[in-house]
Amino acid sequence: MDLRHLLTFRAVVERGSFSAAAEDLGVSQPAVSAQIRSLEERLGQRLLDRGGRRVRPTEAGEVLDRYAQRIIEVEAEMERALAEVGEGVGGLLLLGSSTGPGELLLPGLCGAFALTHPDVRVSLAVHDSQTVCERVVEDEIELGFVGAARPLRGLEAEPFVRDELVLITPPDHSLAGRATVGLEELRGEPMLLQQRGSGVRAVLEAAMRDAGLRDRDLDVRMELGLQQSVKAGVLDGFGITVISRLAVGREVADGSLAAVPLAGPGLARDFSVVRAAGRTLSRAAAAFLEFARVRLGTAASAGGP
Repeated sequence: MDLRHLLTFRAVVERGSFSAAAEDLGVSQPAVSAQIRSLEERLGQRLLDRGGRRVRPTEAGEVLDRYAQRIIEVEAEMERALAEVGEGVGGLLLLGSSTGPGELLLPGLCGAFALTHPDVRVSLAVHDSQTVCERVVEDEIELGFVGAARPLRGLEAEPFVRDELVLITPPDHSLAGRATVGLEELRGEPMLLQQRGSGVRAVLEAAMRDAGLRDRDLDVRMELGLQQSVKAGVLDGFGITVISRLAVGREVADGSLAAVPLAGPGLARDFSVVRAAGRTLSRAAAAFLEFARVRLGTAASAGGP
């Protein structure tokens, strides 16, 4: 049913006259008559009594008038809602992350973004990288942040931020003042490492293999599950560790830990952002990527529609 016909019908009912309705609508009276006739033919009912000095709705016309008002109100509400979408950023933003970025990057980014965009409600779910990628493809979350993007049909991935591994020690340790430390210099040092299978451990083991070293060449005192756990172990004086620079910024800044760059290739990784290929991002998701790009100072894409 043509919305213009309903608008014309309501104008005739309100003014009680075809000519007055035509004047209000800025059209000719024959055009108004043609639209009412088309509406009556479409519904198979006579809608207006044209006798007398004032045009009045029939019983069927009164029913149509009630529904026409509701339809016109809904259409106006839709236009207002669409205008709000075009003007502001709001709604629910569904994000997913693997443990690395979910532990190191996303909490701070989400909190800061929420302060600057109070109409956005951010929901962050942490899974393994494979699950995050699958949920993005299945449209259960809009953006995913992973240490290693899994190749999946329908998935687009791009580097989001570079994560450098560093050696962290107590500030009075003999290696703390060095410009760089080679992996071979870690022999004999009491080491705390993340458990096998973690992203940091995988990068470290690959770099050690390239340098001709094996795990047994290190004096590993403890293996712990989280970066926060190994960092706490270093703070308590149980050993030193290799960890993401992103995980120790606060402790390095306040002097409770020292971070020393590691010499050699392969001691960095990229966190990637993944999204469904060909799917238009919501304004909230596009705004979040742009906010993160600026805040992190990286070349992460704004990911606009």
